[in-house]
Amino acid sequence: MYRIRRSKGPEILLALLKGPKHVRELQSEVGGSALTVEMRIREFLEEGLIAERESDEWPFRRTLELTPEGRRVAMVLKLETSLVAKPRMADPEKLKEKGKWILTMLYAMGGSVEGGVRLQKLLFLLKKERGVGSIPYRFLPYLHGPYSDGIPDDVLELENAGLVRVEREVLEPVLYSLTPEGKKVAEEIFKNMPEGLRKSMIGLKKFNEMRLRELLDYVYTKYPEDSRFS
Repeated sequence: MYRIRRSKGPEILLALLKGPKHVRELQSEVGGSALTVEMRIREFLEEGLIAERESDEWPFRRTLELTPEGRRVAMVLKLETSLVAKPRMADPEKLKEKGKWILTMLYAMGGSVEGGVRLQKLLFLLKKERGVGSIPYRFLPYLHGPYSDGIPDDVLELENAGLVRVEREVLEPVLYSLTPEGKKVAEEIFKNMPEGLRKSMIGLKKFNEMRLRELLDYVYTKYPEDSRFS
């Protein structure tokens, strides 16, 4: 963890959390001396936090990307940053539209969901199994199966707005729940959804009630391509 905190270390991991980058592109984004950035890159490669691939075509540039472990570390850094940063208030209407899937999922599950892994899988199943293609999240294979980095971002905005409460242990989310204000907003959105969609969301309750290991086994078995890093 010491190396991660060294000069430009957190900036590099957070920049790669947004997506793979060429070395020069990464240096431009994080700033500082090229030597410092190159040293951190070598250290992170040795520690297995980032991976490197070289283009097969001219100009043969190196592309860097996070490994699953690197993504986990970067997400912790991002969460730490959000906890000390001044809350940024979003436009209420835009926030409701952006975060409506999280709000209504929590509402349909009775007001709370235990843990980030479970919340990710519920939204994945709503999109994949219930055919709700309008969900804006893109899921990619990750440590515990399909994962979308847009979900933690939206949760943080909803938390800052006072609509969602997140209980954490050692920075890991252990419970997501609607605040009283969040419940009012979620109920309004949920009641205005098509009946079929409401039924689809409520139908996922069985996955919220089963043990997490059973839920993961179900997802890994039924969607192996989305779970290949698990």
